[in-house]
Amino acid sequence: EQLAHSLLAAAAEATGCAAPQPAWLAQLPRSYSRYGDLALFPEGTLDHPSFAELAASGRLWPTVCGLLKVRRLAVVRRVARDGVRSSRSRLLYTEPGCDPASATVATCVEHGVSLSWDIADCMFSRGNAAERHRLVPLVAAAAADGSESCIVDLFAGIGYFTLPLLARTGIAQVIAIDWNPAALRWLRRNLQNNRIGESRCRVLQGDNRLVAPAGLADRVLLGLVPSSRLSWPAACRCLRPAGGWLHVHENCDSPREATGCNKDHPNADGSDKDSEDASRTDKDLSVRGSSDGAFGGLAITSNCFYKDRAATAAAHAAFLNSPHAPAAELPPPDAADCDEDPLAEAAETPPVCSRSRPHPAWLSMAASMARELRRHLPPGWRVRVARIQFVKWYAPRVAHLVFDVECRPAG
Repeated sequence: EQLAHSLLAAAAEATGCAAPQPAWLAQLPRSYSRYGDLALFPEGTLDHPSFAELAASGRLWPTVCGLLKVRRLAVVRRVARDGVRSSRSRLLYTEPGCDPASATVATCVEHGVSLSWDIADCMFSRGNAAERHRLVPLVAAAAADGSESCIVDLFAGIGYFTLPLLARTGIAQVIAIDWNPAALRWLRRNLQNNRIGESRCRVLQGDNRLVAPAGLADRVLLGLVPSSRLSWPAACRCLRPAGGWLHVHENCDSPREATGCNKDHPNADGSDKDSEDASRTDKDLSVRGSSDGAFGGLAITSNCFYKDRAATAAAHAAFLNSPHAPAAELPPPDAADCDEDPLAEAAETPPVCSRSRPHPAWLSMAASMARELRRHLPPGWRVRVARIQFVKWYAPRVAHLVFDVECRPAG
């Protein structure tokens, strides 16, 4: 509210209008993200035609820059549903003297790791900051005792997960895959900026279902929402013969009426929704804020969607019609090849959850995920969902979750 009132005062000062106008009130942001001298405002604020008229005075944006102590202003827009989740964020203003070549470049530093990207070219969200931090000690411990040496990141993007793991752990190699060339250009630049040698990061461009290496990974990261499901078979093929871990990101429909277990979160009802393109105030940046990687396809299920099912259908159609989609969908595994053991599955220890009261839909998704992953693994392998990690509310009553799944041959 303080930010909104300050911007209202700035608008009044810049235009000489003493009384607030209804159009101003409707378009005032209540939060923003700051990246160095760039202020990034949420979608639907400040770039409305009413503010374009206010800005015509030439005094509005300089006044806002002075208020926020920044030199550049931009507005987030939802990523394009073009198969690679291209950014559509728009630059509003740059102060005189700013380098035009880097006017849309932003840099974020998390735990000493620097991530840069072009806001007009690539998407970025801080929604997975806590999840990136959570993975570091897991990988660091396994790399230190020699039990793990290779991670495959199927949706690497600009390096959301790849860079922290390389910079903050002793893992020998990360194989980073994405089909968005713009994202990979920034990934390579970020590797250089963080002084990470090329020998530790192998970058592959293309559809991960077609280019992911088989039999090398101790861990596979599937950091894509609303669903990474179309890449589950590829993730299983990546694992070493001795098995390993999958970190599977999924959105899960979590109806409030089921148990009420999500009422304790401020945006479970949409009052403070945290989407992939949401912005945060400076106070939130150290602990809150996805993900994610390029759009690698999604499966339409009752538990997997964007803001609504119609939007999911549109996104899926865009993916199938994009030049990035494979010529034909990978065939589902033959049911005869499944090595199901219902009794063994029933005896599995329930997964640990980061929340004291996991939603029943989350547990149901974990069980169905284990069954489906088992179909993509060699006969006799065991699949155990060890943990369900709540990341954020992606939309009202839609939880962004990460499932830590251990896959090992029996015996």
